Amino acid sequence: MTDILAALAASNLGIWQAFFTAVATIVTVGIAFLSVPSRATLYWTYAFTLSMISTFGVIAAESNQNEVARTFMLGLLLGAPALLWSGFRAHRGVRTFVWVGPVFALLAATTLALVAAGPAFATTYRALYFLSAISAGLFLWEWVRMPERREAVIWPLGVAAVIFVATGLAGVIVSVAFQPVDVDFAVSRPLASVGMLVYIASALIAILGLSVGRTRRGQNPRREAQYREFQEAARERLARALPASELCSVLILRLDDLRQVLATTGPAQVAHLVEAFEDTVREVVGTGGLVGMTADSDLVVLVAKPEGATRDLLRRILRSVGDLEFDTRIPVQPSASAGWCSTTVGGYDLDALLFIARGAAEVAQERGGDQWERADGTFIERLVTGLEER
Repeated sequence: MTDILAALAASNLGIWQAFFTAVATIVTVGIAFLSVPSRATLYWTYAFTLSMISTFGVIAAESNQNEVARTFMLGLLLGAPALLWSGFRAHRGVRTFVWVGPVFALLAATTLALVAAGPAFATTYRALYFLSAISAGLFLWEWVRMPERREAVIWPLGVAAVIFVATGLAGVIVSVAFQPVDVDFAVSRPLASVGMLVYIASALIAILGLSVGRTRRGQNPRREAQYREFQEAARERLARALPASELCSVLILRLDDLRQVLATTGPAQVAHLVEAFEDTVREVVGTGGLVGMTADSDLVVLVAKPEGATRDLLRRILRSVGDLEFDTRIPVQPSASAGWCSTTVGGYDLDALLFIARGAAEVAQERGGDQWERADGTFIERLVTGLEER
């Protein structure tokens, strides 16, 4: 009976694993990464790609009866859960330790290849499998800290993570306490592979749920939280400036030709461009102002400077954006448009300043971009008249 189970596992499980990981990789790239390009979806794509390569490698090695290559590919597969964990850490906006997955995959693959024909293979595999399962346990730690922890799409992954850890721990206990024979391992290893397959399938459900849900709602929890913090800090700064009538200005900065870049290079390049845009503006503004990014990738800057200094700041920002360089070509030279509203025109209410500055930025873009538009009394009259006509 044991021989039959082992034979069935060897013949069918690998094919199903290869099929599933290939589909999972395609779906993750098409729905998650291209829809919501980010470090999180990139690391998740790496995890599924590694799973696909390793499972196809196992099948190819078995077909050629190459035991060393087969065990090497089995070791690579053990690094995928760590990459999934790094993706969830990136989703939370904390340090990712993304190097752990590739390093562990190479170490596990090399170790298994070295002991492929020896009696220590079963024990070594179980130990490495348990180390791989630890990343599933670390996911549970991330889960309780995720903003979406109560969403139903995450729960299957949480359950699968518990099972994954329990399976890995049971394998270590069996190896130490009972010293199983090879025939037992011929059955238990496919069962362990099924456990990992279930974990990866649950991860796919969670990843798609998070990515699609975010796309439908147009939400980025991390960016929204950061922008709320910016708004609170900006309101406090304006409240302090009001008693002394201190001059402050709100600047709305937005990239030109984003639609053209999206149509010709894709979402990944747009995300890279937006990130470089934000880094550049923050570097130019420095500690002399507050900077926040909206859900529409507009940058909002609050500065308390004289008009001449604010004008010089805008010149330096637009010049720096125009000097951005990329490893890959984009169809246009990067440029930005800006709307400028000071407290002498819009008062000290942040929402009013944002509304006026946003309208000024739209005018700057309509005039060809790579320039700024400063709101004055006449501009506000035209803005109000336009609203009344609507």
